[in-house]
Amino acid sequence: MYKLMITMFLFFSCIQAEDVKSDTLKTSKNKSTILKREINPKCKLIPISNDMFWEASYASDEVPDVCKATFVTSAGQNISPMILHKKIETYGEMEVLAYVKKMHDDDSMLFIDTRDEEWYGYKTIPGAINIHCAYIIMQETFPDEYKASLQKLGVIIREKSYDFSQVKTILLFCNGSWCSQSPKMIKALLALGYPPEKMKWYRGGMDDWLGLSMTTTRGK
Repeated sequence: MYKLMITMFLFFSCIQAEDVKSDTLKTSKNKSTILKREINPKCKLIPISNDMFWEASYASDEVPDVCKATFVTSAGQNISPMILHKKIETYGEMEVLAYVKKMHDDDSMLFIDTRDEEWYGYKTIPGAINIHCAYIIMQETFPDEYKASLQKLGVIIREKSYDFSQVKTILLFCNGSWCSQSPKMIKALLALGYPPEKMKWYRGGMDDWLGLSMTTTRGK
């Protein structure tokens, strides 16, 4: 139960990350315009479910009208930059398709859905396996899952160090450009020593994938 509560806390902190900082743009000599995301406070209190995110109108009947412009404005307060690291490629849908096709004949490649098991099981991109970001980010809370996850990635765990010489090339994604689960996992792996040239990132994630009516499957 404790681990479940920690996982849920991390999930909500990932998708409802810090507000995008406002910036002041000087539009003329004597006039400035503040650039920021305008999110109604009511939208931050909406209970989140798969049905709400990915089905029908993307909003349950309980969602206030002020929040219904798009579910992204309701839940995703964080916007990731296009480039996370100068050596990590950011992928679009065509690159994802090419990667998955190549992966079928290459055991040194993995396609990773970094969301939790429930969301992965509900709907994911064909070819993706699930490694929840919490297992990498919170190694002290999930020591067994952390070790198993690193082994899946090809990391050799030594007594006092990690060997990255045999690691797999990985492509990671989560709910969208407003979701920080995959960026946080990437940053945690970089801090651990995972080579950036072995990582790719699908920034658009499930949001862009479903927006383009691409095929999905249920994770196993």
